Amino acid sequence: MANLNKKFDYLENLCQRDFDISETVAQLKLPNIQVYWSWGVERLVNFQNKGLLILVNGHHHKGWLFIRLSWDDTYSYFLLEGNKTIKKEVHNVYCDQLQELIDLDIEYIEDYK
Repeated sequence: MANLNKKFDYLENLCQRDFDISETVAQLKLPNIQVYWSWGVERLVNFQNKGLLILVNGHHHKGWLFIRLSWDDTYSYFLLEGNKTIKKEVHNVYCDQLQELIDLDIEYIEDYK
């Protein structure tokens, strides 16, 4: 775990506050756990209690997803390319929007209806 945190040490600049990672994981699984599993989640990493790293293997994004809780109690998430590049960032996401918005960037395909 220490090696992984060191690999992503640049993420410290994106962190804002401590939060309960397990609550955020529960939020990602609601309201539909099948959506969460469709992302091909391979690994969950608590990043210094200030971020959640998730290794995903989705249709639109394969790689790391980084989630943080912002000072205003909204989430921000970042799709990472490799371990040094931010491919996309989304801010001001409320907890009840988190699964849906992340799914649009990682896996969602219109034909899945």
